[in-house]
Order: sequence, then C-alpha cells, then structure tokens
Amino acid sequence: MKSVSSNSGLVACVARYLGYPPETPVGEDVRQRVDRALGEVEQLSSFHYLYAHFTEPLEFMLRNDAYMKHLSGAEGFLLCATTLGAQVDRHLKRLELIDMTYALVFDAAASAYLEYKADEYERALPYPNRGFRFCPGYGGTPLEDCRDIVTRLRADRIGITFLDSGLMVPMKSMAGIVKLGGESRKSCEGCVAREECVFRTRGTRCYSV
Repeated sequence: MKSVSSNSGLVACVARYLGYPPETPVGEDVRQRVDRALGEVEQLSSFHYLYAHFTEPLEFMLRNDAYMKHLSGAEGFLLCATTLGAQVDRHLKRLELIDMTYALVFDAAASAYLEYKADEYERALPYPNRGFRFCPGYGGTPLEDCRDIVTRLRADRIGITFLDSGLMVPMKSMAGIVKLGGESRKSCEGCVAREECVFRTRGTRCYSV
C-alpha cells in the first residue's frame, strides 16, 4: 500500500497548516518530520464518517445567512461528521510534553489527514453533483452549530462528544455541510469566510486547484 507521506497534495496541505506560503517547498528537516507525522497519524487513526441527506434547510441554518449563501442553488445537502478517533489526540498530548516543535507538525498532519480521508470518503458517495464541505466556525457561523449536526447524526456512535467549553472531542473531528448541486466550485471570491480567512493573510488558500 502506498504511504500517505508520498502524496504530494497531502504534504502540501500539511505545509499550509504550518503557515508555508503557496508553492514554497519545505526544507528537508521539516519534510522528514512531516513524513514521520503522517505515518504516525495513519497508523494511530481510527477514521469514521457519518452523513445524512436533506432537501430543506434545518433550523440552525436559517439563523445565519452564511449557510444559505453556501447552499444557494443547491438541490439538497449532506450533514456530515467525521473523526480520526481518540488515539491521535492522546499521542498529540504526549508529544506536547516532550517535543513541542514536532507536536506542531503532528497536529498539522492530523488536521490535513482528516480532511484527506473525508474527501476520499465523499468521492465514493453516490452524489456526483457533490460540492465541498462548509464547517461551522467559518464565515461568521458559530462553532456551537457543530453540536446541532453531531446530535442530529447521533455521532456519539462514532465517539464524537463535547466538552463543557463546546469543543468537540476527539479534537481531530469535524462536522459540516456538503452542498449538492448548483455551483460547487471552490473559490476565494465566493467564499463566505473570505474576510477573516487566515489562509489569505498568508498568501495561500485552503484548497488545491
């Protein structure tokens, strides 16, 4: 089986999380750390994904124009929840005690790997008109809307719960909305998170073209 560390797109995604400008190659030392981190994440993760199909906006979506902008022209949408499992979180906590520099690389690798696995899963779904995921917390949407998605999907079945602070655990978990139909191409110009995007301030973007 081909190692994920040989996937140039995934490595580039890790580099974006680490703050590298677009098209900027990472040094050999950093690349070795990224390769090691991706290998460890792949070995430790227990990837799970849940989704459900809807045709009408849900109540929490009607409270924020960003969701409706994202779903403009849609024929429907998927709610999704996905996680890498608790072992990845536990390993990250250990790394933070012994090697903070490598812990930052591992954290970026885990975030990139979660997106990679979710994208891979979604490509296999029977929805050829699938767009991209929009996750609460972006574009002026409240992070606590993740709870609505997780609760509706009963994502506790795959181990996703919440801290009192409202953050999801395991930490490397994600809840979102996948648009079906309509214009689904990613672009910075049409993104509801454009104004506060941390990627744009770095001169890069959150997706590959």
